[in-house]
Amino acid sequence: MSIPVLSLLMLASLASADVQPAIDLIIRNFGASAAAAFNLSLSNSHCGAEPSPCFALSQTGNTVRISGSSISELTYGIGWYTRYTCGLTVGWKHGGGSHTNASSWPCSSSLAPVTKHRAVPYTYEDNVCTHSYSYVWYDQAAWTAHIDWMALQGVNVFLALTGQELIQYKVFRQFGLDDRQIREFFNGPAYLTWSRGQSMQSVGSSALPEGGSSGLPMSWMEAQWALQKQILQLTRSLGIIGVLPAFQGNMPPQVKALYPAANISTTHPLSNDTRGNCAWVASTDPLFGKVADLWMETLIADFGTDHWYQCDGFFTGLPPPWYYSEQTTGQITDEPAYSKGVPVTPDPNWTPVWEAAWGGISRTDPQAKWLYQGWAIRGWSDAAGASRIKALYDAVPHGQWIPLDMDIQGIWKYWGNYSFFGAPFIWTTLHNMGGNDGIKGDMRMLQELPAAALAANASIIGTGATPEGIDQNPAYYEYTLDTAWFSTPQPLHSWFAQYSSRRYGGSSNPNAAAAWDLLRTGPYESQAGGWHDDTGVEWMLSGVPNPVGVNIHDLSKAWGLLVAAGAEIDPMGMDTLNYDIVNTGREVLAQLITVMEQNLTVAVKAIDKHAATAIAAELMEVYSDLDLLLGCDFSFLIGPWIAAARGWANSSDAPVSYYEWQAKSQVSTWWPVAPSARKLPETYKAYPTLDNYANKHWNGLVRDFYAKRVQCYVNQMEHDLPSSPPPPSACKLAAEVPNAYLRNYPLSLGSGGTVAPATWPYDTSQLDSAQMWCCNHSDCGGVTHQNNRFEVRAENTPVAGDGASSYPRLGVFSLNQTNLTACAVTAEMDFTQAVDVVYSEKPTSERTLSLSSSLLDKYATYL
Repeated sequence: MSIPVLSLLMLASLASADVQPAIDLIIRNFGASAAAAFNLSLSNSHCGAEPSPCFALSQTGNTVRISGSSISELTYGIGWYTRYTCGLTVGWKHGGGSHTNASSWPCSSSLAPVTKHRAVPYTYEDNVCTHSYSYVWYDQAAWTAHIDWMALQGVNVFLALTGQELIQYKVFRQFGLDDRQIREFFNGPAYLTWSRGQSMQSVGSSALPEGGSSGLPMSWMEAQWALQKQILQLTRSLGIIGVLPAFQGNMPPQVKALYPAANISTTHPLSNDTRGNCAWVASTDPLFGKVADLWMETLIADFGTDHWYQCDGFFTGLPPPWYYSEQTTGQITDEPAYSKGVPVTPDPNWTPVWEAAWGGISRTDPQAKWLYQGWAIRGWSDAAGASRIKALYDAVPHGQWIPLDMDIQGIWKYWGNYSFFGAPFIWTTLHNMGGNDGIKGDMRMLQELPAAALAANASIIGTGATPEGIDQNPAYYEYTLDTAWFSTPQPLHSWFAQYSSRRYGGSSNPNAAAAWDLLRTGPYESQAGGWHDDTGVEWMLSGVPNPVGVNIHDLSKAWGLLVAAGAEIDPMGMDTLNYDIVNTGREVLAQLITVMEQNLTVAVKAIDKHAATAIAAELMEVYSDLDLLLGCDFSFLIGPWIAAARGWANSSDAPVSYYEWQAKSQVSTWWPVAPSARKLPETYKAYPTLDNYANKHWNGLVRDFYAKRVQCYVNQMEHDLPSSPPPPSACKLAAEVPNAYLRNYPLSLGSGGTVAPATWPYDTSQLDSAQMWCCNHSDCGGVTHQNNRFEVRAENTPVAGDGASSYPRLGVFSLNQTNLTACAVTAEMDFTQAVDVVYSEKPTSERTLSLSSSLLDKYATYL
């Protein structure tokens, strides 16, 4: 196997390099006694003839010897030993927990020597959104823990985006923009990702709930700037490359008036109120170069550099923001795709655009590497897309443009495995959006990383993960990050068998092994749910919740097996097992809520008040039980999230209420609704923008936000439902609707909305008889005419065949949506704007086991 040229830089002699940062890492995570058991060194001599970075592991007596090609390989070797030999876990504090207590050090009496080579030189972990959905409230201690986790997992590239607002502030002031214009251009702390490069400006920064000045607080900018210097000091000592943000062209909209001759476009027409607007300076305009040069100089002077930079622009698949002023285009049209080997002509309109953008980075740092997040170009699979990407490839010296392939299907596979025209790329999985919870992710797809690219002789140099939020599915991410070390995939069956042992201290437990095998063949071999949580916990009270995407019986069985394992292993002090029990139970109850909400909507449409009332009572009880279960593990508490946010408050410009409002809003309504909005009638007519996008299944959040919102539905249902349904004679069918689908398929009919029950008179020759049958069955959604016959249809049943038409049923009952929305929006604001609610759950493993056992018994008939 040939190793890309870039990796050769990692193989320089490091015999004199310092291993103290690795020793400090061991002490921080495993204790001083553990550090005394290791003999660490940096050397290439142990790698043998294969020219790829590696670590070597051996044991002599009570000394474990680990040598690495660089400190990054060394720390991965430490992680390998502690995971695979000691059965220990260093995980996310808010998403999986850790188990780091060994009975003695070394934890092995003897050890067969291990030499492990990288299959690809880089392991990447990060997403621009992760800095808002997961890292936003991190202090130095939290960042240290996360960096240690990265080092032990072999991660050696991440996005170092913290503190950039003060860099922008310094630069923009030099171009005539004033203090308030700049700070109001930025979003609030919880939303900075979207003002950094996605044209969503002033979200949560210019409307404070109480006190403070308008705009992003200066105290926040200064504190984050100082934190970034601490982050980079530690990552550099551990051999982790920090990718710094370069100038992308976005500036406060007032710059257009300051430089009227410049080629500047704005996301919205300019007006007296510039909040929420963004100006984009074309890369070909001289102003872009001047801003970029000062930006880079300031950035490097303040933070130093590892010579890697992120510069993406929009993530919509549309042209980059430095395209020609005021010119807009839609998605690239369908044109004949190129095939590998066919010459591609660079788009001449885009060549100067890319060259100027690259110049904004490389003039200051000729050694620069441009990491381009490929989400922006994942739809560019046609001929026009190929020409534009080729223009970008040609604009940058070979090896200095590094696309980040953020599609597990592989953008590099376009046009017959074109491999970004030979540019070195990092292939990742974007498995999560919004930091949602949910046990999911088809891990069979991970087995292509990097094996498929290596087999195709593609120009791959790394693998990794690009989740919008971490703190979920630790098994998925551990497997993903290990792929950089395996040229052939690890079999999932054996990997999960080992995982179920080492995650709980290294001792094999049949119940734990059986539980993880059910999870492997269930949610981890399912593509259900996509990137977001697909359960009904965060149901928006209209339509029908999504159907259950996993086998709830097998899931509940896995929960029971983990509870049994907990009684045998004794989870005291073992955060990993406690998390897994609560997380599996969380998924079971969340799926159960989904089924109950589906049944509730069917009962309401059937105008069956008795059934609806009974289902609603059960539903609200499951919400209560889910909240209680979530209170059994630290990872699922909202209290620490709010407390971390409040810790950034400063009496000079941003009180604790500001940060708590930001923290609560992001994980619930997403868009922060200020208390002043309560006075506006339009507030109660629609949900906030992106409501639910970053939803979490957290104790306190479920009880005080989601359950309160669903209670609005229950209350409205009890008010609106008549005591008895109207007679069938009141039912009518609507006029014929050509080529129509019937909507809102109810759960109680058929399977997945495609098959009617066998007891239905499925074929009927007359419309009148079909209508009569439909009106006597409250779950019937209407009648379809196709293939020269009338068919009684369930709602949302796909229409098969050409020329089909539907007669939807009229008079199906629905609740008062105006009142329902107003109630739900009020409940949401009551949660996000409250500052006197204390969330102080104290989880214990004993409570986890007893509550899980009782809930399994309680809901056995459903499971």
